[in-house]
Amino acid sequence: MRIMFMLAGCLFASAVFASTDEIVAVYVDGKKVSFKPDARVRGGRAYAPLRETSEAFGAEVEWNAQAQLAVICRGTACVPIRKSDGIIVNNQLLVPLRVLGEALGAEVAWDAAGRAVRIKAPPKFAH
Repeated sequence: MRIMFMLAGCLFASAVFASTDEIVAVYVDGKKVSFKPDARVRGGRAYAPLRETSEAFGAEVEWNAQAQLAVICRGTACVPIRKSDGIIVNNQLLVPLRVLGEALGAEVAWDAAGRAVRIKAPPKFAH
């Protein structure tokens, strides 16, 4: 009986820890950006879809399938992101927002009260 309770507890804990993604809002220059799949926090980092996030910054994406590497460029600012740096959700690569944003010169802040990522793009990023 005791083993059954311990096993049930382990299964419950596994289910709880397996579903740790929290869906969050993302704002770029005060405008809410919608993503499919949704932006989310996993393991303390905020992630959003690679291509849609890059487009929100006005950046271009080049994907190297052999190296499993994306190079995202906006003007002369570029950031390489490996597939292993992101997470896969619904067969899409989601990338860490802070890494991408700051590499392209944006200010990235976590709004704990609003459960949102707020990104302020520098003037050269104005869309």
